[in-house]
Amino acid sequence: MAHRNDDGTFRGRRAKTATTRLLIARWVDAEVVRLKGLGMNFSQIADQITAVGRGSAKAITDLPAGLDFPPAYRISAQGCHKAYRRAMRREPALAVEEDRRLDTARLEEMIFALQPGLRRGDPRWVEAAVKVLMHKSRLLGLESPHRVEMTGEEPAPLTVAQFRMLGKMAERAAAQDEDKDEDDQ
Repeated sequence: MAHRNDDGTFRGRRAKTATTRLLIARWVDAEVVRLKGLGMNFSQIADQITAVGRGSAKAITDLPAGLDFPPAYRISAQGCHKAYRRAMRREPALAVEEDRRLDTARLEEMIFALQPGLRRGDPRWVEAAVKVLMHKSRLLGLESPHRVEMTGEEPAPLTVAQFRMLGKMAERAAAQDEDKDEDDQ
């Protein structure tokens, strides 16, 4: 097994150091995710990050110590979108889970912002909080199923014959699916 040299090198190679470009890229990733969580679109995020890079705005995410942006730094909305996707890919989740996680974080921030009105018992704030919680339950799939009534061509409930015919069609479709699964194996 190879060992490190006294000067920190490994097998004669120098240890890797983070370049300014890499530090800027990682900071942009974090800033884009944070601003997207606040509800900004990518063009607004690009304007904000460009302003931070030029020194005319304050960053939400802390800048690494000693990070200097190049002169006339700018980033496009497409660049922000790529940074967002890159940051989300680092998270161990599916694409659908990425957006669900982001929306859940937004909803939790909304509930947190409603706390002062909720503590006072203001009915309008309570109503807003209930709407946020309903949306969150729908987003996470916690909402109870709704009753669905099947009707025929007319706006009337299905007859017994129509219902039996529907059941037979469902059984045939299930049998075809089983046959297809067996053929695939």
